[in-house]
Amino acid sequence: MTAPGQSTPWGKIPIPTEGKVPDVPVDLAAVADPIDTLLKNMIGGATAPSGPLSPTLIEASASIGSLNSTQSTQQSQINTMQGQIGALSAAPWAVATARTSNFTLSGNVRTPTLVHSYQVPSFTQRRLLVAFGNLCVAWSDSTTASVRARLQLRADGATAYVDRNQHIQTGNEQAHTLCFIETVEAGKSIRVGLSVDVYGAATSKSTLMTQEVDPRLYLIALPWSGAAVPYLAVT
Repeated sequence: MTAPGQSTPWGKIPIPTEGKVPDVPVDLAAVADPIDTLLKNMIGGATAPSGPLSPTLIEASASIGSLNSTQSTQQSQINTMQGQIGALSAAPWAVATARTSNFTLSGNVRTPTLVHSYQVPSFTQRRLLVAFGNLCVAWSDSTTASVRARLQLRADGATAYVDRNQHIQTGNEQAHTLCFIETVEAGKSIRVGLSVDVYGAATSKSTLMTQEVDPRLYLIALPWSGAAVPYLAVT
């Protein structure tokens, strides 16, 4: 029989030292941690340790929970970084395009008339669209009525163009330059348009026509991992 105060073969659990008066709290404290360790190892299928281990089951559980939380946070950060790396590795896209023929517009047309447009393809990641439009026009006579140029966008699946910017100018010969930027979400294909209409007091006797340079669009789609950039509404 194992003497009091010595360890048993079972996980080195000590036998409380016997005295004249039993000291229950001290005796229990002496065996509590070794029993806890022994049970933990038995449940886990491990070999009984050579001595008491720390931390206890409660402390170990708390540590595991903390590690799981840390791992989840790190995985989220890794996913974010992978998305950013993917966006950086994606190639930018750009095009310069011009109308291939002249156009004319009656001097009393006050509704937007599309003079050039281009379809921007869809991409597998969010893009920052940078759009420029250029329009040079002149009146067929001495008219100096105001003309409004519109840089527009038609959303994926939509049928109507929506203004993204406008430019109004007065004079016999006019040059209009417009631009806008906004983000386009992954998988969305949009069309950019350049339109014109008469803004001032003109009559059907006058005709607006292309002057020197045909209507042009310059479009750039950059991979974008930042926050969405909404367009500025034209009111």
